[in-house]
Amino acid sequence: MVQIRPYRSSDAQAVSEVIRTTMRVSNAADYPMEQLEPLIDYFSPEKVEQINRDRTCLVAEEDGQVIGTAALENDELVTFFIVPKYQGRRVGTALLERLESIAREQGVAQLKVGSSLTGAAFYERHGYQRTAGVVEGTAGPQILMRKLIQ
Repeated sequence: MVQIRPYRSSDAQAVSEVIRTTMRVSNAADYPMEQLEPLIDYFSPEKVEQINRDRTCLVAEEDGQVIGTAALENDELVTFFIVPKYQGRRVGTALLERLESIAREQGVAQLKVGSSLTGAAFYERHGYQRTAGVVEGTAGPQILMRKLIQ
């Protein structure tokens, strides 16, 4: 059974691997590897630990193994990744629902996300709407989306 819990410092290595694996497998369908490689390098365990000091980060865990991660930074969803073999099993939905709940508790009325091309359909299925066309982000093309949650 999948459990959603807060990120701990001891998760840095596992979260880094989740992000890197997902980029190499899932995002590679929509982005060239030469565009992904700098980001894959960026999300080292040390960087994961550093960035998660300033945001609300959650992990999805099954049988003691981290299989997904997502974070909330102010009113924005960031670093949302599920290990490819667990995609389509409601792991992302569980993380999203928990982050939306936390955001509501913090008084956030609207959540934003700069979705990868790969993830846009997931967010649309959960009520997020496109707010602009495709824009050029750090990782390449992104779709800006939002959802009213209050």
